[in-house]
Amino acid sequence: MLFVKARYASLSIKNKLTIFISISIFILIFISLTFLIIAGKGHNESEIKNTLIQTVENNAHKILLKNNQIFLDKEVIFLNNIYTAIYNEKGNFIYGETPKNFPLYQDFKTNTVKKINQFYVYDKKITIKNTSIFIRGIVSYARTKKTFSSLFYITIILLPILAILTTILAKIFINNTFHPIEHILHVAQQIQNSKDLTLRINLQKNNNDEIHALAHTFDSMFESLEKSFIKEKQFTSDVSHELKTPTSVIIAQCELALENTKDQETKEALQTILWNAKKMSQITSQLLLLSKAEHFNEVLEKEEINFSELCEIIAEQQQEIALEKNITLQFNIEPNITIFGDSALITSAILNLFSNAIKYNKKNGKIFFSLTQNKTEIFGRISDTGIGISEHDLPKIWERFYQVDQSRARNHQQYHGTGLGLPLVKWIIQAHKGNITAQSSINKGSIFSFTLPKKNN
Repeated sequence: MLFVKARYASLSIKNKLTIFISISIFILIFISLTFLIIAGKGHNESEIKNTLIQTVENNAHKILLKNNQIFLDKEVIFLNNIYTAIYNEKGNFIYGETPKNFPLYQDFKTNTVKKINQFYVYDKKITIKNTSIFIRGIVSYARTKKTFSSLFYITIILLPILAILTTILAKIFINNTFHPIEHILHVAQQIQNSKDLTLRINLQKNNNDEIHALAHTFDSMFESLEKSFIKEKQFTSDVSHELKTPTSVIIAQCELALENTKDQETKEALQTILWNAKKMSQITSQLLLLSKAEHFNEVLEKEEINFSELCEIIAEQQQEIALEKNITLQFNIEPNITIFGDSALITSAILNLFSNAIKYNKKNGKIFFSLTQNKTEIFGRISDTGIGISEHDLPKIWERFYQVDQSRARNHQQYHGTGLGLPLVKWIIQAHKGNITAQSSINKGSIFSFTLPKKNN
């Protein structure tokens, strides 16, 4: 019972409705047929009884008595499957015919239909020339049973056929009813997976039912959201462009001022301004790239890349930066791995991963990078022995501007990031039909693993 409930609970609403409607209609048909059988049986019994009475009454007018002998046309002795027998006043049989298995029955209760074993019996008393006689009509009850059995077997045969037809019709009806809902669900999933707010449900506008009204409401909502996102992206792009030039000027002027000043306090102030200006410049560049990435129709500038050579060049460059911070960087790169992709974006993604591994590592820490392939996919993996990320914060690292303050910042300037690097990395990998995941533990380090398809044309 629990298994059945669990299975039913796991069914879709469409299947549940199909089952419910099929069972309901089947029960209704079963009740209707049962009622018809019972009513038919009663009607059949009533009809047989009425025929029996009418036959006996008609035959009573056809009996003649000559020389104390009964005369009755032989054709009416067995008419309408009804036997007619005539008895004298003492109850002795004198004329007619009775069924072979009809019992000896002398109790004459006139003008009343009686049931004797498997027979209906109707007696009538008449007087002809001062002679009283009984006319008895006998009909087999088996006729009623036979009719009932026929109806019963017909019902037994019809019920499975009706059940199948009911299920098919219910399925067709439910499918037609749910087709618009399934279309809405399909489009919603497409929008969710592709992040493309230009898609619309576009159900027929000449239908005014609730489902079509819901679809039109969703389309209006998607249109409003699309306009809002376009405005937001345009604003981000415009602001980033506007900030790029002044931040470049600030950086250049700070560097020039640092070369020409000897006052220690002034130098410290200029270094703080320079550090923040560079951070602002980095944020501006990443925002511009993300703004470009989020235009869904943006086409990547793809070309065939020797991915092994690219990763090896980046790893060697980052190895020197890591050594300056007493961090050991090792790598194992399988040669001649190629990919069809955007060289600038792929370079940016790999650089971000190395930069994070160095930035959030500990003193005398280690970094290991590997790149391998099989017949269909390329596998990249970078691990570090850094400060790690908590289980609570790990799913949020792919969100823009999210920074793990508790585990990473620790009030150290070297741990302070922009919160844009990993979202950018994820977008670049996904734009190349790949996937990236992260594993981490506090004070034990992090592992970032990504896959890319070998053929990504």
